[in-house]
Amino acid sequence: MLSSRVQPAAIADSPFKFDFNVLNGNYYLTNNIGFTRKGAEGTELIRFVDQDPRFLQTNIGLGGMSVLLSLPRNQGLAVQFQVRAMGSTNDLTSDFITQINRFSDQRFIDSNVSNQTGDFTFATWQEVALTYAFVKKDDGFHRWKVGGTLKFVNPMASVWVNMENIGYSVDNVGLVNFTDFESQVGYSSTLDRYEDFGGTEAFNSLPKGTGFKPALDFGVVYERVAYRRDPRAENQTALEPDITYEFKVAASITDFGIMNFENGSAAFATLGVNSGITNPGDILDNLNSFPALRDSLDTFLQIEDVSGSYTVSLPTSLNISYDYNFGNNFFVGASGRFDLTSFMPTDYRVSYPNSITLNPRYETGQYGLYMPLFYNFAGDTDLGLAIRYGAFTLGSASFGSLFSKQKKSGSVFFSLSLNQLKANSKKPYCFGRSTTGSGFTRTKRTPLYKRKKFLFF
Repeated sequence: MLSSRVQPAAIADSPFKFDFNVLNGNYYLTNNIGFTRKGAEGTELIRFVDQDPRFLQTNIGLGGMSVLLSLPRNQGLAVQFQVRAMGSTNDLTSDFITQINRFSDQRFIDSNVSNQTGDFTFATWQEVALTYAFVKKDDGFHRWKVGGTLKFVNPMASVWVNMENIGYSVDNVGLVNFTDFESQVGYSSTLDRYEDFGGTEAFNSLPKGTGFKPALDFGVVYERVAYRRDPRAENQTALEPDITYEFKVAASITDFGIMNFENGSAAFATLGVNSGITNPGDILDNLNSFPALRDSLDTFLQIEDVSGSYTVSLPTSLNISYDYNFGNNFFVGASGRFDLTSFMPTDYRVSYPNSITLNPRYETGQYGLYMPLFYNFAGDTDLGLAIRYGAFTLGSASFGSLFSKQKKSGSVFFSLSLNQLKANSKKPYCFGRSTTGSGFTRTKRTPLYKRKKFLFF
């Protein structure tokens, strides 16, 4: 069922009569701005000093109480609920983000920096998704699946920073003199009531949303059918596999939609530098709220209010995948995710990075082992590891970072699902030796006292 988040057509002709997800969650962060390292005084953040364009990507999700139902004629219907959050950068230059609050470092003195640009956007929202998929064609050799998801998205909050042009010079003793400082910094009005943004309430609960609006996913899957019915099926003694394709190719567009917000009361734009201020000092020191940031910048910048409404894209993306079935429970998949938010008519964007993933795996009805290798086009590579046993799945998309002394990424995901095979609903539960699928069920009926009602995996 969770695969329908990337490919809605995946739930057509499902081997399960139902798939009930009790709880699922994921967290992922990667960047090339800095890394954490344990030192004598504890964990510290070390920033990189190379000239590579900077990026930061994070996504968080928590969902559950979702269900997939298989319908007659190889149709599928799924309903899911989750809370999602995402933060991402776009076109972020390196110098300012590397040097801010440490201009006196010997590596940066006697330097001139200009044309620093880029933006960062973070947004969180609730999402209710209704997915429907069906088999469009199956002639025994070729199988086509089509699916779509209608989402209802409730935008809860967003924060954004847009650097339009920042320029400065650092003298031979580390004093900085800003020559240009054009930027916009803001947040959604849904955060106004919290003390971190100028309100009075502690930030210990999720903000209220602005109301549910529609969004869409849609996709198509082609499968080259490898399975042929065993002649022993006539005697009701054959084992029938769940996975019957030799290979499959899939494409989808997901998260096609826009979120609407109103600017928070302290959102502002910086228009330039006040004359006569030669050194603003460490401009991010001792800040504990958004208004405090504005007051700090107001000591040396020309500032004006930002008001009105603005839009933020959902992380619209094109997803392409190929999966090959070697038999004997071995599979290998390759997938690509490509950002489409630049085509969305919005003020700000949250997006997945352009990436490619190679995923070899071994899986049976009861357990599975997965080792995805992830590469994004910004130059970041992560090796993941996941295991599935029974109802529970646990893994990390950046497993290697757990053992790294310099951690610049982190990830964990989990899922708890209860399933019932279609064949098991009227027939026995037992598994045979698996050669082409994730689960097998004997067609010959067994006595009631030997049957299990549910399969957990």
